[in-house]
Amino acid sequence: MIVLLASGNASIMSWNIFDSTRTITATIAAELAETVFGGHHYRILFLIGLLLFTVTFVANLAGELIVQRLKSRLEGKHT
Repeated sequence: MIVLLASGNASIMSWNIFDSTRTITATIAAELAETVFGGHHYRILFLIGLLLFTVTFVANLAGELIVQRLKSRLEGKHT
């Protein structure tokens, strides 16, 4: 709950980039307890969790591929 408080916990959307916002993880943590099990809101929260996992996995995979390519270039092994 400390993370929710420190992250701003503002659920209002704004076009101003300096306004407080709520992260995806904070949204899942704050709203999951208030949803109906199996309802639309419950499923959407799991969908955004899956989206967060997918984006994180792809970013880590791309970073690992870049590191491996740079490592092989610096060691003199061209592939």
